[in-house]
Amino acid sequence: MALTESDRNNIANYKIQIERYKVDLIRIKELKKEKSDYYARQIKSTKDATVKSNYRQSKIREMNSYDNQIASKKRDIEGVKARIAAIRN
Repeated sequence: MALTESDRNNIANYKIQIERYKVDLIRIKELKKEKSDYYARQIKSTKDATVKSNYRQSKIREMNSYDNQIASKKRDIEGVKARIAAIRN
């Protein structure tokens, strides 16, 4: 079955949405790297074991948060791809 003009427009809009999600994904990954580097510097420069432990725990929490955000964006992208596939079928 041929796609209607409306279907083609919807697919184009979904592709734009995917590109936005990809940009968000890149931004989140950059923020994760910057924050990881920050905590690495703080851990290295601190002498107190308690403070180091606190920085390590904070780093773990933040990295998990970024991982969750990345996974969420990937799920969003997959959801949009599924909608495109549904339109085409």
